[in-house]
Parts: sequence; structure tokens; C-alpha cells
Amino acid sequence: MSDRQNNKNIWFDGLLLLVWTSVGLGLRFANLGAKSPSSIEISTLGFSLGHGFSGIPLDRAIAIDTLLSPLKLDPTINPGDVIHRLVTESNHPPLYFVLGHFWLKLWAWGDEIDALWVARSLSALFGVMAIPAIFGLCRLAFRSQVVAQIAAALMAVSPYGIYLAQEARHYTLSILWIIASLSCLVAATIHQNRRTIIPIWLVCVWIIINSLGVATHYLFSLVLGAEGLVIAGFCLNDFINHSKGNRKDKQPQSFTEVGSKNSSLSSLFPLSSLSSKGRWRIYAVGLGTLVGALVWLPVARNVSDNELTDWIQTSFQLSDLWEPIPRLFAWWITMIFLLPVEGTPFVVTVVSGAIALLVLSRLLPAIFRGIKIQIATPSSRLSLLILGGFLLSAIAIFLAIIYGYGKDLSKAARYHFVYFPAAIAIVGAALAVHWQQEKQNLFSSLLKATGKPIVIFVLVMGLLGGMTVVTNYGYQKSKQADRLAAQIQEISKVPILIAMTYESHAQLRTLMALGVEFKRSSVSLNVPQFLLLRGNGDNSDATISKLKTILNRLPKPLDLWGVDFSIDSDDLEAFECEKDDRNFPGYGYRYWLSHCR
Repeated sequence: MSDRQNNKNIWFDGLLLLVWTSVGLGLRFANLGAKSPSSIEISTLGFSLGHGFSGIPLDRAIAIDTLLSPLKLDPTINPGDVIHRLVTESNHPPLYFVLGHFWLKLWAWGDEIDALWVARSLSALFGVMAIPAIFGLCRLAFRSQVVAQIAAALMAVSPYGIYLAQEARHYTLSILWIIASLSCLVAATIHQNRRTIIPIWLVCVWIIINSLGVATHYLFSLVLGAEGLVIAGFCLNDFINHSKGNRKDKQPQSFTEVGSKNSSLSSLFPLSSLSSKGRWRIYAVGLGTLVGALVWLPVARNVSDNELTDWIQTSFQLSDLWEPIPRLFAWWITMIFLLPVEGTPFVVTVVSGAIALLVLSRLLPAIFRGIKIQIATPSSRLSLLILGGFLLSAIAIFLAIIYGYGKDLSKAARYHFVYFPAAIAIVGAALAVHWQQEKQNLFSSLLKATGKPIVIFVLVMGLLGGMTVVTNYGYQKSKQADRLAAQIQEISKVPILIAMTYESHAQLRTLMALGVEFKRSSVSLNVPQFLLLRGNGDNSDATISKLKTILNRLPKPLDLWGVDFSIDSDDLEAFECEKDDRNFPGYGYRYWLSHCR
């Protein structure tokens, strides 16, 4: 190929990557501030601003400005205060929150609504950066522009990726660290396969990336565990074959020979055949990463027992045994495509589900065929085994935690960022096989799920899925604060008190998310007061007594809305509060209304 043609291809590939990045940018920033904040997004805002949540008064009615005071920018707060608050009140490592602190200070913003958009924009920006990052990983792993371009396009339109990017949380930054760490794993494996020493700079970069990953999210430790299982699997196979005498004395294989059909897994990762210097550099990565992770041990050791993680605790009843599997399967599908299934008429939901199953029935065989061909291809077999081994190891770790440790990580889609980049890379590699097939009839290609049309079809489905998330017909918030706030304003024409039982910061942040929606609305002057009432365990009489004292101090008439409140509305009749018997939609909450006169 001439230099001119080569330069032309480079420019074309760069321009195409820019197109995918632009599409991803548009999808991630579309309607970014329109959705209601979730409780965990309120957590990000409060801790990034360095306030925490311990200063909110309990057991008394407070105004909305007092409730939302942790979301105010204080120029005197510094990163040290952010870290102190996190260590004191939360169970998260500080890196993302410190970055969020600088980001929020960088942009001039007015109120809590602007702060939410700014906080989400940082996550969205990291989500956009994942598009060229996955391109780089696939280009390194498969030495193929086609694989890299398709993976970048999949990342750009992925409904799951857009969902994570539009949350003011640390998952998109973690995804960048995962992609970088997997790139180091692939690069190190290639060096070992070629019998060359891993460069010391790669060892140092890998350690730094892994340490930063743990400093961003503790679930990054699952990434390290999956990578460790991949390396251990190759080494164990090598050891077994060596013990059986199957290893023959011969010259080192070339990279292309490793992918031959008759080569064993022992030739893919021959750690025992490296020099002692080469082995110690592998060990150095593990030791350095361990040291970087142990820095956070004093905080991380309480994560599993922290009250903020109790909600994923599961039992071993029959329903708990089978429910995680379909949930996991649903999250996997949405990494590639999604159709409107939430907030739509029942008929639309059913039709969307039926179409999704039909597409899946055609797409899965096509992906498996592509993977099979890539494994048989010498130049891609090694990288596919690495990424596939990582994906399967990560899923195995999740299942072990769910069924062995009793923490159901399938309940939250966001936790599955751990293996999301590997899934995108593998699907991209599988679809690249179909893209490179000879030109076929359009109808025949779609019918057989092969050729370029199937790749285009998958990308179009992904784009529709991305638009589904952006327009809030998929991955809706579990608690729809905007709808509840609108209903309260519509029904109540007298002063309002919204009461919630306080057990941990989780309830406080839930009430704050509701407060943000009242702050967002400018159509009503009937802004409620808020009450966080400490629960008294089984002593409901003491709780009722406290509530009665508080209500007696407030002017009447008053509409009392109990939102996720432990007291039943029937208990209020003794002090002249009449229960409203209307059936209200849930919107993710348990709530009732009593009219106090």
C-alpha cells in the first residue's frame, strides 16, 4: 500500500471515529438535566460539594432550603473536607468525588437544578471518552480497524452506556480505568507470547491504573479478580501440560503460530518459560496493585456490612434463587439494544418485548458464529481468549457473590459496568466477521443474520435503544420524584408537610430528591415543609407521640403526606387527621395523605 493510500485510510478512520464520538456525545448530553435526580445522585452532589448529610435537622419540620442545604456551593470547602466527609459518612473511595468537587467549582451555576446538570455532565464526558478508549483497546487487541470501529460505534449507541453516562456517578470513570487495565493486560500478554520482557513502564502504568480504579469504585476489585483468574487460568493450563510432558523443546512460536488450530492454551500464556526477570514483573503488577488497593482497606472493610448496602442483601428462598438470572440477562441485552418498555402503554411494552426477543433470537447465533470464526483466526484468537476469559470470570464472580455471599448484585444494573467494556469488545469482534464477508443480497443477509446488513441493523437497534433511554422510556428512575411532586401539588391546596422515616442517609437523600423537584417547579407557590422522623423500632407509640407533638406546633389546616413513612395513616385519627381514601399511583414510593384540621 502506498504512503498516500495509507494516509487516506488514516484520515478516513479518524473521521469515522469522530462521527461515532459525536453521536455518543449527542446522545449522552441530550435531556441531561431533564430527569429527576436519584438518591445516589444526591449523594454524589452532597459529598462532592463537601457537605455530607449529617447536618440536616431531624424530628422537626424544616423548610426546603434547609433540606437542600448540602447542595449549596461553599467556596471555603476544599478537597480535604470532601475526603473527610466521605470517610466519616459513606463507603465510597474519594477519587471521583474530588474530581467532581473541582468540576462543580469550575462552572458557575445557580441553584440545585444547575448543579445536577453540571454533576451529570462530568459523568457524560467520561462516557464520551469511553468511545475512543474502546477503539484503542480493540485496535491493540485485534489489530483490526474494522473491529475497533464497530466496537466504538456500539459503545456510542449502547443504551446501557448512555444510562450510566447520564447518572451523576462514578461508573463512567471506572469504565475508562477498566478499558485501560484491559489494554495493559492484552499488551502484557502479547509481550509474553512473543517471549519478550514486559517493559517496566507498562508495569508502572498498569499498577497506577489499577490503583486509580480502586480509588474510584471498590467494585473495581472485581475487575482485578477477573484479570487474575484469566492469568491464573493460562498459567494453570501451562503447568498441567508441562507436568504431563506435553511441552516439547522447540523454538518459540511466532504470534501467528500461537493461533494455529493445534496449539494448546499453554502456548498462549507460557509464564513458566519466561525468565525470572519476566516472572517478577508479572508479580510486581500484582504486588503493586495490592499495595494501591490496601490504602483503602480501613474504609472498605465496613462496606459489606454498611447500612447503605443492606438493600442488596438476599435470602436463599426459592424466588431469590432464580430471579437474578433473568435480571442479569436483561442487563446484558441492554448493553447492545433496548426498546421502549417503561412508561408506555401496555400494548407498546408487549410489542417492544416481542420485537426484542425476535431480534435476540437472530442476533445471538450471529454473534456466536462470529466468535467461533475469530477464535479460529490466528491473529485474533489470543485477544479473544483474554477478553472472553475476563468476561466469563467476571460473571462467575458476580454469581459467586450473589449465591455464595448473599449480596444480590443483579438488583442494580449499574454494578455491571465491571464487564461492560469486555462485552462491547467481544460483540464488536464478532460483528466484524460479518462485516468482512462477501457482499450478499440484502434480504438474504437479514434473513440469515449475516453480512454487513446485520451489523447495520444492530447499530440502528442500538441507536433506537439510546434514544429510548434519552427520552426516559427505558432505565427510568426507580423513584419518580417528579411525578410524585406534581401529584402532591395538584391535590393539596393547603400547607403541606411531607414526612419520611429516617433510618440512614438513604432516606434523607430520597427526601432531598423530592425536594429538588419542588424546587424545579415554578407553577405552584405551595412549597411544602419536610420532616425526617427517627424510627423507634417496634415502638410505634413513641413515634406517633413525636409526630403528634410536631403536628401540634404547626398551623392548621395541613395536608400530611407520609412518604415511605412507617406510621399508618389510620393512626392519626386520634389527633384530628382524616385519611384520604383515594388510590394513588406508586411512582416507586409507599405514600398516603391525611388532612389535618
